[in-house]
Amino acid sequence: MNEKDIKALKWIRDTRIGLGNGLYLNLRKNSKTYIVRIQQQGKNQIITLGKHPLLSLKDARAKAMNLMMKEDISNIILTQLRDKYWNEVVLSQSKVPKQVWGYLDHINKEFGNKKVLDITRAMLVRFIQNYSELRGARSSDRVRSYLKQLFSYGVELGFIDESPMLAVTKRVTGYKNIERSRILSHDEIRMVWSWKNNLAGWQKTEDNSRVIKFLLLTGLRISEAQKGYQDGDKFRINDSKGKHPIGQTKPHWVFLTTTAKALLPLPSCSATNIQAWLKRTLVKEGIETRFTPHDCRRTFATLANDSGVMPHIVEKCLNHKLEGVMAVYNHAEYETERIECAKRVENSILSIINFCKTNDSNHSKEHQATNTN
Repeated sequence: MNEKDIKALKWIRDTRIGLGNGLYLNLRKNSKTYIVRIQQQGKNQIITLGKHPLLSLKDARAKAMNLMMKEDISNIILTQLRDKYWNEVVLSQSKVPKQVWGYLDHINKEFGNKKVLDITRAMLVRFIQNYSELRGARSSDRVRSYLKQLFSYGVELGFIDESPMLAVTKRVTGYKNIERSRILSHDEIRMVWSWKNNLAGWQKTEDNSRVIKFLLLTGLRISEAQKGYQDGDKFRINDSKGKHPIGQTKPHWVFLTTTAKALLPLPSCSATNIQAWLKRTLVKEGIETRFTPHDCRRTFATLANDSGVMPHIVEKCLNHKLEGVMAVYNHAEYETERIECAKRVENSILSIINFCKTNDSNHSKEHQATNTN
């Protein structure tokens, strides 16, 4: 329930509405009053906080939380720690709050009603390892990371003296951080361009393969391709992914070649859906060392370099930060060179695709000549 919901509440009869963590709203004919129920010396006590709208829901929650903490830290449950970490840390510091919330939600479903003081290292490790079996080592390592941050904040707040996540390393997840160097082979590029629609429900092969083709032609990250927009001959992203301070934006653009422009608009679905679809498709194709959408970005850079594009232009096309002296003094956009880079990559890809078509055509002609003779 939010501020708008409370404002819209109409009195029918006197009632008490639970808002979580001991906070309630007493709805009367002529008033809406926030109260909190806490336990003092083994007895339930009711404390009046104030009336709506003079007291906002946000402030009422904060007052209730402070009262709960003052009365008995030992009764703090993980949901309360999660909420404080979310409001006081994640919302102000994280660039991907939705992603963080997803992991915190999984954690809360497992431990939400447990007292923070009662949660042990063994319980957490068991949860992480089960998560790894269900969702993979990489996802479980992210859960491990957020658990460490969550309980470290609990230590800062005085809820616990020591984090149960101390000494819990990525070994319990089975995750190994491997630097990827995978690029698509010429045969794999031809395979991507050969994919046609099938009857696989709403996720049609050709629709999804347009995303992979677009990434190969532009060098974009999949998230950037999903949230960008066409502006004439350019594809713009108002805030690209990458390392830059929170609160700052890092806009980016790529040139749309004729082939790239023909792929727009891209299918409307999440990056996760495309990644899962590609994984399933490559399994069906029998590709043992599978590639990911991000490997298309590495392939774009390789094709550009192989086509004679200067390295700093490739870096600019990828929206990477230039290093050394160039990072300090060189603020050029290199618009002409970036457009030329996109055209060279397009020509390289078309040459790879057409090579296969030319060979097929020559083979067909030779076959016809043999039959005629």
